[in-house]
Amino acid sequence: MNSVIEKYYTDNNIPNILLSGKLKKFEKHNDIASEFEYWITNHTYKGKNAVSVEGYTAERLSELSDYLKGEGAFLMLIELRENPTKALITISKGFKRK
Repeated sequence: MNSVIEKYYTDNNIPNILLSGKLKKFEKHNDIASEFEYWITNHTYKGKNAVSVEGYTAERLSELSDYLKGEGAFLMLIELRENPTKALITISKGFKRK
């Protein structure tokens, strides 16, 4: 378990019921977790050698929608990796909410 990510969620009052699911996602994707930790610590996205999934980096995703600033961008990278078709459709629709 990543203590920096866990502290980030705890500091932001994420309910325990959501916390374990989010942490499990990052545990399965160590490279994305490492980059999320970098973002938490440095308050900026990695430029060089950033994780890219389906042609998207966290920084590029964050530029597409306010919903993807910070944590949302990293969770979308995981979604792109685990469910690329679904994630690409969501991106192409512009993250419209029902």
